Order: sequence, then C-alpha cells, then structure tokens
Amino acid sequence: MKNKNMSNNTIDTKHNFLLFIPEIKHNDWKNEGEKIVLCLKTSDPIKNFLAWMVNKKSITYLNLDERCTTVWKFIDGKKTVYDIAKLMANRYKNDINNELYRLITYLKYLSKQGLIKFKEYKT
Repeated sequence: MKNKNMSNNTIDTKHNFLLFIPEIKHNDWKNEGEKIVLCLKTSDPIKNFLAWMVNKKSITYLNLDERCTTVWKFIDGKKTVYDIAKLMANRYKNDINNELYRLITYLKYLSKQGLIKFKEYKT
C-alpha cells in the first residue's frame, strides 16, 4: 500500500531505520589501545549511597569488545545504519543481513542506555 503523499520517485526516509544516522551522545569514553572503554556514572541516589558506604566510586567502566569498538568508531554522525552495516560486513566477511541484525540489536541497546541518538537522513 503506497502512501498517498509520496510520489513514485521519493524514498520514505522517516520510516526506514536503515537510513537513520547514529550519533554519539555519551562523551565520557576513552580509547585504550584497540578497545573503547565507556565510563558510566550512575545517577541513582541509592547506588551512590551504597558506593559511598563501601568507599567506592559510583562509576562503571564498560569495556567494549572488538566488534562493538569497531561500530563505536564508525559512528561519526555522517554514516547511516546501512553504511555501517556494509562496512562491518566487509570487515568481518559476513553476510549483510546477519550484520544488519547484529548492528540494529546493538544500536537499540546503545540508544536505550542513552549513549547514542539518531537523526534522520536528509536527501
């Protein structure tokens, strides 16, 4: 079923997740050798209090594996989800459909955690 407002020559970029562009929102991360380490500070007062009670910092360090580090480095605010999937498929010699499934699952996780955001592709 076609959208009545769309002509035959336009692409519906608003509803095509593959054309969305991920951007890094979380700025507290570092490159340690070949891996990315995200520094996650908790804003939960209970967790902060418990960390204070045991004399620990309320920071969690999330060490990304090789594949996740590669995706993180590809997120530059210019490449679409599909562009990143093609790069990953080429790098790891994997089928593009398998790579899309893995990438979308990972990007959804990052987005839910508030580490990235998406912007629409402008034609």
